[in-house]
Amino acid sequence: MKTNTLILGFAATLALVSCKKNDSKRTSETYSKTTEIVDNNGKIDSVTTTSMEKEVNGKKESSVSYPYKAIDGSRAKATFTENGKSKTITIEANNVKYVLDFKKATVMGELYERNSISAETTPDSLFISQGNNVIHLGKIK
Repeated sequence: MKTNTLILGFAATLALVSCKKNDSKRTSETYSKTTEIVDNNGKIDSVTTTSMEKEVNGKKESSVSYPYKAIDGSRAKATFTENGKSKTITIEANNVKYVLDFKKATVMGELYERNSISAETTPDSLFISQGNNVIHLGKIK
């Protein structure tokens, strides 16, 4: 009798441990990519703008990436992400990535900041500031 109870208890424990939670998420994703070739003083540049929208269980997240170029010819990519709760900008340049948080809307665009680095956006420019250094980037069209 003790053996049957022990086996039954072991089987019940095994059944409880091996049950998986069925996690069914409804997911919807949309991607868009635009690539253009620009002839600038005999040089051919490729310009890529990408956007993505993702919906998981009714929560939407969208991101849009734009290429930027500085006066010295160096390039950067800025990705604007919004998930309903927060907005961020991720700036990638020279193998370095900065993630800044949305602070406020300005007259011409938006202001993002984190760890003494700030970025102000306008429809066609991005101004990155750290201390007294200000870097002006123009959106590649």
